[in-house]
Amino acid sequence: MDADDRSYEARITVKSLVRGSEEDMRGARVDEELKDRVPHYLTFEVTNTSPRTMTDTYKVDSNLVLIGTDWEHGEEVLISGGRPGGADLPCANLPPETLAPGASYEVCVTYALPEGVGVLSLLHYTGGYFDETGAVAVWPVEGGVETVSAGLADPGDVIPVRHDAGEDGILELPATLVSVRRGSMADLKGPDLGLTEEERRGVPYYVSVTYTNTGPTDLYNNQSDHVRLLMESGRQIPGKSPYFVDPEVPGCPSDWILATVPTSDSVTQCSIHVVTGEGDKPIAVGFDEADRPGLVAWRADLL
Repeated sequence: MDADDRSYEARITVKSLVRGSEEDMRGARVDEELKDRVPHYLTFEVTNTSPRTMTDTYKVDSNLVLIGTDWEHGEEVLISGGRPGGADLPCANLPPETLAPGASYEVCVTYALPEGVGVLSLLHYTGGYFDETGAVAVWPVEGGVETVSAGLADPGDVIPVRHDAGEDGILELPATLVSVRRGSMADLKGPDLGLTEEERRGVPYYVSVTYTNTGPTDLYNNQSDHVRLLMESGRQIPGKSPYFVDPEVPGCPSDWILATVPTSDSVTQCSIHVVTGEGDKPIAVGFDEADRPGLVAWRADLL
């Protein structure tokens, strides 16, 4: 973690995750929009493994994210006028201001999820910000993957996805997942995708989706910008579609560059998703819909 313009190393040990009750939130000093959500109480231990005293220890949990079975980040609950947690919620522990080398403390943080949404995983992002393609530590939650898998469409199923077509408004485009293929970094030597050093050590996956233009005019086909490769960890890996004249990438053919789709015609677009980290697997492909929260998703059968 980073604090006071310095970096510290810490070990996080998850102790428990307990689902609370909506009633807990209704009586707490929390934002009104959270009061119809369900609290989840995460208890974990932090050990300072750095050779110097850690300051601003409350920043450790700012790197933690609880992922729901809707693929969205749970909302960390802030008590009005204070830090996370508080005396009016069962999860009320606060970290110490400093932590000596080798010392530990236990703390509880509350996350709010919508009613009916379970927990897929807990993630810790290095660097103090949410970078879906950066390094993460993952704690899977039992039954999370099974829950999200049960709600996925099959590859080949036609799903109407909501797309902002500009002057034509929001269109519901019939869409079909064609394939998900594991690629190689050797395939990406030509295109300039702006990869980070972390991504250059990762694995590219090629996602092909077919869309049909249901609008009254030719459709500019930039739908692949809204495709996400969904991982077992709960990460949503955005695509890196190259905008250049020669789009040929082995294993990722696409017929959408510098073209529009006439009314009632279809187009197949391929997007490149670079996965970082060891052991994380794609399980689904999602489409981030216009003017509507959440994703529609297909199960990802790798080729």
